[in-house]
Amino acid sequence: MKFWKGFIKLLRSLQWKLVYIFISMCVILVCVVYIIINSGLQSIYFNNFQEDMDKGFEDWKELRGIPESNEDIYTYFKDRRDDINCFRTNSDVNLTIIDLSITRKNNDPNRGIIYSTDEQFIQNPGTFVDELFNNSTANLLPLWAKQLEAPVLNKKLVKTIAGNEYFEYVIEPSERKDLIFYFTYNKEAWEQIIQTFNNLILTSTVIAVFLSVLLGYFLSKTITSPIISVMHKAEKIAEGEFDEQLAVKSEDEIGNLTKTFNYMANELKNTLSEISSEKNKVVTILNYMADGVLAYDLKGNVIHINPAARRYLGDDIAEKSFQDFAGSVGLDIQLENIVYLEEASVKEFDTVINDLFIKVYFAVFTDTKSRPEGFIVVLHDVTEEQKLDNMRREFVANVSHELRTPITSIKSYSETLLDGAVDDRETTEHFLNVINTEADRMTRLVKDLLQLSRLDNQQVSWNMGEVPIKDLVRDIVDRMRLQAEHKHQKLESYVIGEIPNIKGDKDRLEQVFVNLISNALKYTPENGEITVYIGRIYNDVYVKVADNGIGIPADSLPRVFERFYRVDKARSRDMGGTGLGLSIAKEIIQAHGGTISISSEEKKGTEITVRLAV
Repeated sequence: MKFWKGFIKLLRSLQWKLVYIFISMCVILVCVVYIIINSGLQSIYFNNFQEDMDKGFEDWKELRGIPESNEDIYTYFKDRRDDINCFRTNSDVNLTIIDLSITRKNNDPNRGIIYSTDEQFIQNPGTFVDELFNNSTANLLPLWAKQLEAPVLNKKLVKTIAGNEYFEYVIEPSERKDLIFYFTYNKEAWEQIIQTFNNLILTSTVIAVFLSVLLGYFLSKTITSPIISVMHKAEKIAEGEFDEQLAVKSEDEIGNLTKTFNYMANELKNTLSEISSEKNKVVTILNYMADGVLAYDLKGNVIHINPAARRYLGDDIAEKSFQDFAGSVGLDIQLENIVYLEEASVKEFDTVINDLFIKVYFAVFTDTKSRPEGFIVVLHDVTEEQKLDNMRREFVANVSHELRTPITSIKSYSETLLDGAVDDRETTEHFLNVINTEADRMTRLVKDLLQLSRLDNQQVSWNMGEVPIKDLVRDIVDRMRLQAEHKHQKLESYVIGEIPNIKGDKDRLEQVFVNLISNALKYTPENGEITVYIGRIYNDVYVKVADNGIGIPADSLPRVFERFYRVDKARSRDMGGTGLGLSIAKEIIQAHGGTISISSEEKKGTEITVRLAV
């Protein structure tokens, strides 16, 4: 079955179609030659037959004239061979002389036949007469019936009487209108010659068809082979193979086609390479961009989704339609409104997804005719911006609050003094002490704010140099031990291993460690312990300040380095803190390329660790 399918497919190929064309042309040509030769030969034989009969009739007229009686005619042809020789009749050419006047009377058994050389008439006159008059030609009938006044044209005819085929020809003498000379020319006289011609034509046809098959096959192969090569190359191009070039074997149209195809393949390779490169860039950008990107078609089906969008929305978002997506993120918007109704090219909405503040952007993409093909959804996480904005608002509120409290105290005590309390020395001194304390508090706050501003704007002048970190920390511990003793606290320091010097700003680092130890003293109750460790881990020097004080709640730990953030605002303010110390410490340590971290457990204590590179 496969063989026959392959064979049929082969016969339907262009190569064999060209062969069929060659064969068809050959057969058509032979058929035309066959028709022309057969028709031409018959026409030639008939013309020769007609000319011979006309000449014979003229010779006979010159020899005899036209006899007045039928008996004379019969006698001439019966007894004298000269009359017959004038017409050169033989077994193939027969002459029959008919008197139409007798034929119309229908009382003569021979129906007016005066004389005939036809063997059938000689052997069986009745049958011959019957066949002649009952099966006569269209040319003779009007003559016999005298239904036409105009002379009847003799025509080339082939008729069958008793299975014989022959030409017939009629001569009507002008001297006797009722007399006709009826000639027949048997086809057998020239049939053999025509058959010989036909056999030659048939043989030529077979040879021509065979040669047409061979010539058509090889000629078509010169045309189809390059086309097949182009087809195979096209299949390889479809599979992504562009390197192989087709050999150009001629300078004709096929060669030009091969050159053009090679050029097209090379250009297609370059174009696909550029498209692939651009696609890889786009895919890489989409895969690694922080914003989530989803693409939908006009039916609301997902056609692309990047990893960021999956993180925001979950892996099942790829199975959801656009309306399901819009509902899941709390957007009351229809697909038609995005694609067709909105005037702006980009639409923007705000929503919250999994506690994240997300800006959702919609943009329609079109085809080359500017018709919408779909739209893109971009999810931009603005949580940090929102947090920073909240922090700015909170910072302004905290600064305002921190400044308002001492200003209010200063103003109220000043007004009291102005109202007459200045006369009371003891009250005046107390009020002035409060005013001085609040002014100092404002000074510290403004100083810290200015320092943070300089750190943020990188306007701090750093005095970098070699810092003996071990000696620096131990000196600070020694200075602050007296403060610890006032609260009956135990403040100790321990050095672990060899501690190298580091590169940094000594004054700024001293500010950091003073702040850390001071905070530990403040938030550790009486009889508590504060321990400072100085050590080295790989290429870092660390300073750890540990206490067993009140600790920090777990939910407050992520925010302790925020500006003005206090775990217990009232108690921190009473202790004289501005809420900016840890923020400043973090900025300074980060400026030195180090890190600061905190761990704490409520009512059990706190550990703050600073790591600085050697």
